[in-house]
Amino acid sequence: MPPRLLPFAIALGVSVLVLTAVSLEPYFAGDVNLARVIQTMSPGTEWASAITSLATAPGKYVVMGLAIALAYWLGGWKGAAIAAVAIAIEQAGGEASKLIAKRPRPSPELIAVVGRPSGFSFPSTFTTFIAVTFGTVWLLARRSRINAAPVIASVAALVIALGWGARVVLGAHWPSDVVLTTLVCMTWLWATIRAVVPRG
Repeated sequence: MPPRLLPFAIALGVSVLVLTAVSLEPYFAGDVNLARVIQTMSPGTEWASAITSLATAPGKYVVMGLAIALAYWLGGWKGAAIAAVAIAIEQAGGEASKLIAKRPRPSPELIAVVGRPSGFSFPSTFTTFIAVTFGTVWLLARRSRINAAPVIASVAALVIALGWGARVVLGAHWPSDVVLTTLVCMTWLWATIRAVVPRG
């Protein structure tokens, strides 16, 4: 296999393993206890709802524009193109991809659930959106030599982590949902950025 294709093979392997695992288990060992701890530590749910609103209109358009602009700054037109295409794919197929694993939402009998989340829990479409926007920016910042790149990477990582916590606090997803969704998305983004965007 050509070395340039190896990262894509890794991304494919990660995707197959994760999708197979989540399709076999409604939640993993540790999900319930960890979700309860996160919910207990959270100072309410208002902040989680505010973070979640980043993926809905009109806030999502601001996030998309910011991500593409930062991607251009960090990785030129190739970086911006990767961000734009990733966002387009997520917007077109993020929700439909849940039909692959058909993993059920967390049960209110096991953890606190705000409202009545519908559909399936994996992949988390909110987390997918955060991954293709802030995740792309984080990966590009890690390759960039721009002075502000470390700060941008840190902020992007913080938003991703807050997004994970928000979805668990609201009881919409298990911790494994948000972490594994990010893993799948970012391995594909990493492979693409590594192949297309030069370092530095």
